[in-house]
Amino acid sequence: MKMTNELKTGIVVAAAVVVAVIFWAKTTDFNARPYKLKTYFNYAEGVKVDSIVKLSGIEVGRVEKITLDYTPETKVELVLTLNDKAKIREDAIAFISTSGLIGDAYIGLTPGSSDKPFLKDGATIRAEDPVEMRKLMKKADVIAENLDKTLVEVKRLAENVTGVVTDNRSRLDNIAVNLEQTAVNFKEFSEDIKKHPWKLLIKGK
Repeated sequence: MKMTNELKTGIVVAAAVVVAVIFWAKTTDFNARPYKLKTYFNYAEGVKVDSIVKLSGIEVGRVEKITLDYTPETKVELVLTLNDKAKIREDAIAFISTSGLIGDAYIGLTPGSSDKPFLKDGATIRAEDPVEMRKLMKKADVIAENLDKTLVEVKRLAENVTGVVTDNRSRLDNIAVNLEQTAVNFKEFSEDIKKHPWKLLIKGK
């Protein structure tokens, strides 16, 4: 019986499918399944459902669920779904970071200590809150204000000093000038960061 070209093609395709199924069955771990961890942040701007989860910089899962927990104080609860190959130690820490300067936020996980056991499915991992830009700028303003007050006091001291040698008065004047310049520089830095907060993400060489 002579086989037609269509029959030959069908046999080749069927054989290829059988080989692919056998290969898939041998390389797939049917017992493997993803597991979940929980973590809580006070502040989680930029994180959303399906955000990437990375362990030591390598993608190992996704954010499955985000809810607000109000007991006893308001926190952001994240449920992380990790693949079965990712092993997280008990003292590991979760943190929020971004990919590049304007990239999406992701959840980073530290590996933890080698002498600690691995976390089990459903366990909670400790979290480290990111720095809020609003609080950072507020602290910068407070520092600048304190510099101004210190500068005023030093100037007043220099003006009221009597009976001191010229050398000491000169030193006080130099201190006042340095403090004044420092205050000006800090204010310029603070204003620049307020206008361009992304500069904080640039690492100096």
